[in-house]
Amino acid sequence: MSAPAPAGSVLANPGFLRLWGAQLLSQTAQNGLMLVLLVLVTERSTSSVNGSLLVLAFMLPSVLFSIPAGVLVDRWHKRTVMIAANLARSVFALLFMLAGHWVPALFLLTLVFSATGQFFTPAESATIPALVPRERLINANTLFQLTLTGSQFLGLVVLAPALLKTGGPDLYFGLMAALYLVAALLVAALPRGFEPERRRQPFRPLVIARELATDIDDVLRALRADRAGQVALAQLTVSASLAMLFGLLVPRFVHDVLDVAADNAVFVFAPVGIGAVLGLRALGTIGRYLEKEAIVTIGLAGAAAALLALASVDVVGEFLEQAGAQQWIDGLGSERPRFATLNLSVLVVVTMLFAVPMGFFYALINAPAQTIIHERAPAAMRGRYLGTQMLLANAASLVLLLVAGACADRFGVPGVLLGFAPVVAAVAVIGRWPQRRVRPGSESAAGEPFR
Repeated sequence: MSAPAPAGSVLANPGFLRLWGAQLLSQTAQNGLMLVLLVLVTERSTSSVNGSLLVLAFMLPSVLFSIPAGVLVDRWHKRTVMIAANLARSVFALLFMLAGHWVPALFLLTLVFSATGQFFTPAESATIPALVPRERLINANTLFQLTLTGSQFLGLVVLAPALLKTGGPDLYFGLMAALYLVAALLVAALPRGFEPERRRQPFRPLVIARELATDIDDVLRALRADRAGQVALAQLTVSASLAMLFGLLVPRFVHDVLDVAADNAVFVFAPVGIGAVLGLRALGTIGRYLEKEAIVTIGLAGAAAALLALASVDVVGEFLEQAGAQQWIDGLGSERPRFATLNLSVLVVVTMLFAVPMGFFYALINAPAQTIIHERAPAAMRGRYLGTQMLLANAASLVLLLVAGACADRFGVPGVLLGFAPVVAAVAVIGRWPQRRVRPGSESAAGEPFR
């Protein structure tokens, strides 16, 4: 049962408003957690390997449990799954507080915490098309992507550093527990009629294991028959890999290419966030004139061009320095003392300028591609589709995390950006031709219309 289309913003839909609020709180809590745990592990251990192990503990459950979690989400009440996942993560936040002095316990809790999140994410995403009418899906996904970007900034840049300085990790864990508890209450207030009632079945592990294997096979067969769905999954996978690549290489790019302290990376690349906000705001207007598939293609092509531009920062900067750009910047600083305190170089200015289109075009990828998945996935398979999406995205990101670091040591950060740009461009090109053969609204592999 879908909610009626609101006259104004999708936030006028009470059910979606509660789901969006739960996403904002839970994502804010999660995005600051990695920084807090890295600080704890660094303080409690002298080995740099432990930092890598912590990142692995965060990512490994997403590779192992994404599809099984999606299958189970399709079999359970999504509202119940989201409530249980948020309550469990609230408890884990308190356990982090108790186990802060023992590094192995932090690793174990991180594994379990991340595994729990694999159930919440597909349940939350599969609930969006159940609460929002189809013509408003792209608006809802755009808002979710904007909120995801904002929660990353709020959790990682604002809350975590501020609470670490004022009260230490325990203060953050306490706030984290409270945020997850409120998120659980918001989900509990969702309307009960947005998903069909399910018949209670006895808990039989062997039977469930056999049925899980059948369910996984069903969604893989459905995906093999749905070329447009495959393309959308590939596009979202490349998008997630691109975000992981940036998170990994930005500190090294700032240090090695710009000759700036790595801890200033967040300020140098802040324009990426500005571009992303502009892109998400522009999606509504662009969507009136272009199909979602075309928007994603433009986003991928633009992101590939932005990668090439960032990889060429030193070349462009050298050309501008020869043209007298540094003297112009220094002169501007002498006229405006506040500007001079920034101590900007030509390379930094060029990087900040190129970062804006990077954020803008990246913002054009996720929301339309996610909407395509929502439209094409049969209602009974949404959890499995989204679980497959999470598996592909996280597996690719994990491989990229391992490969990009080694390649950056050998070829430099610009070399890695130059190498990944053709991959993004190739997915942009390949993403156009299947849509001529398979259109949303056709029959799915499961034999029911997409909705």
